[in-house]
Amino acid sequence: MRISGQDADKLSKRPPDTWKAVLLHGANAGLVRERADALARAVVPDLKDAFRITELSGETLKRDPARLVDEAAAISMFGGRRVVRVRDAADALAQLFETFLVSDSGDTLVVIEAGELSKASNLRKLFEGARNAAGIECADDSASDTARLIEESLAAQGWKITPEAQAYLVDALGPDRRLLRTELDKLLLYLGEAGEAAALSRADVSAVIGGSGDVESDEIADAVADGDLRRLDALIAKGNESGLSWGVALGFTLRLFQRLAAGIEGAGPMWGKMQSQAAGWDRPRIRLALAILSEAEARTRTTGFPEAVMAQQALIDVARRRPARKA
Repeated sequence: MRISGQDADKLSKRPPDTWKAVLLHGANAGLVRERADALARAVVPDLKDAFRITELSGETLKRDPARLVDEAAAISMFGGRRVVRVRDAADALAQLFETFLVSDSGDTLVVIEAGELSKASNLRKLFEGARNAAGIECADDSASDTARLIEESLAAQGWKITPEAQAYLVDALGPDRRLLRTELDKLLLYLGEAGEAAALSRADVSAVIGGSGDVESDEIADAVADGDLRRLDALIAKGNESGLSWGVALGFTLRLFQRLAAGIEGAGPMWGKMQSQAAGWDRPRIRLALAILSEAEARTRTTGFPEAVMAQQALIDVARRRPARKA
């Protein structure tokens, strides 16, 4: 069953009992993870419940295909429906999931996360065509979607926001849903509950977000794309002093490289300095850069390691991969 974006969030929070498995895929890794968490939480409220939630990787299932049915058929020690989460799935697992969907493996819900899958993907076609499973594509939120989520999140805690402040946050936080949620949580934690008719101005928002605003993060992204290690080193030092949110800076850089990649592939427009930046990157290098930045962004959300260290290492690693400019 193919689920449209309009219904995806609602069904992620209340999946039908007839769903045996759900595939979440797309360019927006944060949205993939958010909806996967929502699906799992709909069955098991405590996502740390090791008795009712099992996590497997795509590589694990390649090595041991029987593990999927074994885990799905397992019964919780203390009762209750179980969830099996599969990370980093790919087309190579399509046959395994096809067999699983027709098997008798209890009422466990299997939640599968994947990256971008084309319409020709066997895995995607399997889930979109199944009656007892669903495929949900997680594309980047539009600017209007991001603005709506910002407004709703603030309103839930009693805050209003001026159009200027809202536009600032849309630019600063971008389309990645998990990054957006994380930074909004930080903002709301700082703000607390609002008084009557409280409204945030751009100055209020930029003061709280601090160095995670658009100017400094854009400077860092540009330095990485230009391969300017000296400037990047200076900006890193400045960012550390000003309290920059390195997750936001990493997100800005990732989005810049996504736009550069689209331009190089002929799938998106480029103008001004983007044309100059793209001239230093070829397809293999920019794909590697995207992989490094995407992995770092995911690790800042899922590990306990310091965000700044992981982000800075990735930014420097990518900047070093730009060929030196010809004299």
